[in-house]
Amino acid sequence: MDLTLWLLIDAVLLAYWLAVVVFIVSEDRNPTAALAWLLVLIALPVLGLVLYFFFGRNWPEITQRSPATRRVREAVGRFMPTVYRPHRSRARALASDEDRPWVRRNIHLVEHKLATPPLPVRTCDFHGNGEEYFDVLLADLAGAQRFIHMSYFIWKQDALTARITEVLLDRLAAGVEVRILNDFLGCLRHPKDEMKRLAEAGAIVKADVTGLARLNYRNHRKITVVDAEIGHTGGFNVAQEYIDGGKRFPGWRDTGMRITGPGVADLEKLFDIRWLEAHGEDLFDARYYPDPSLPSGDIMVHTVHHGYDDPWHTLTRSYQLAISGARDRVLLQSPYFVPDQSTLDALVNAAAGGVRVDLMTTSWIDKKIPWWAAESFFEPFLAAGGRIWQWEKGFFHAKSLTIDGTACAVGTLNLDIRSLRINKELMVWVYDPEVAARHEQLFLDDLRDCRELTLDEVRSWGRGRRLRNSASRLFSNLL
Repeated sequence: MDLTLWLLIDAVLLAYWLAVVVFIVSEDRNPTAALAWLLVLIALPVLGLVLYFFFGRNWPEITQRSPATRRVREAVGRFMPTVYRPHRSRARALASDEDRPWVRRNIHLVEHKLATPPLPVRTCDFHGNGEEYFDVLLADLAGAQRFIHMSYFIWKQDALTARITEVLLDRLAAGVEVRILNDFLGCLRHPKDEMKRLAEAGAIVKADVTGLARLNYRNHRKITVVDAEIGHTGGFNVAQEYIDGGKRFPGWRDTGMRITGPGVADLEKLFDIRWLEAHGEDLFDARYYPDPSLPSGDIMVHTVHHGYDDPWHTLTRSYQLAISGARDRVLLQSPYFVPDQSTLDALVNAAAGGVRVDLMTTSWIDKKIPWWAAESFFEPFLAAGGRIWQWEKGFFHAKSLTIDGTACAVGTLNLDIRSLRINKELMVWVYDPEVAARHEQLFLDDLRDCRELTLDEVRSWGRGRRLRNSASRLFSNLL
């Protein structure tokens, strides 16, 4: 090449480097993340841009400028106050709870960042057994008279989905509206024959988060709403292995939650937000929301959510507020443990401060790299005084948090960075002490099938295992 061409290449590279520096610095990111992206983009001009496109873009800022986001915000702001208004006094009374200051702070956080107050429900039930849970879900689907809305991260095609399909086909024949919105990537590799049958019978079946640019950002929520009065969420996806463990595991432990009454409105709201943003149909209408003339119930619940488009990571902050506010005990359940630093600090601070902090997780591994990364977090947690319990009867997939035996949360949030910072997630707080005690008993029952992982055992691991775990930890944002 002649000198002129080399000078031109140098000038282009210099301009590119300067543009990268100005762009990344102006985003006001976490310093470590900013420096990492500067290194990648400067050292790898082409590959770095591809990586940034998929994993590094500032989605909270991008989505706030999106016309679709503005349309959703307008629809929610127009309709949801009419749903919340009849229960406002109950929410204010709960927010004045003097015995649990963290509840007051949590309500303030969620109301101000998500415009979502607590709501009453008539019933709140937990199911830790997949066969029992899906029998209840199928019965609710079979009893639908007006509509069924379902949204899941994974929907396979197997014995369970065949049963659900037959029930949905029956309801469609009876004139019931059926809408299904499943995560695109989570369901990509699973057959779609049953979905095609449902669509041909009149169901509206759509995929969520389909754009190539958002491939790294998933809708991990699990929601079913039936006739506006029955709501389901929790850790169960739609597949037979969530009942029997499938071919990989001898069993499966999960938690499904069923509520009835006004609190179902926020599960429907989350479905409607995604449906409107992804597919344009506005379902914010009274016929899809609980009847205000029916008894509201005495159990107060609070649905908290977030996703890659939430600059506040509201659900993560809700967890941190609760953990930091615990006076006696924090009981956590999650199949994965790859927390962000602020969540790890909240757990360590609580344990070091004398609060009992128990983490229940799996002993059967479904993905090796996330588990290896998790092992790198065990020592500081245990050294602070936390305890780790590994469920041994199969894969442990429950996601829950119980605070002082007086409040609990059940939903879809794993204790990993994907759930805490990236994916669309939800948890339903239950502020009722009697219901929380029932959920805490599930935790205590599970302890009988667990082994305790001790600090001495973790410290006995060899250098090779520790190096492997530390290397896996570097990929925390992708796990």
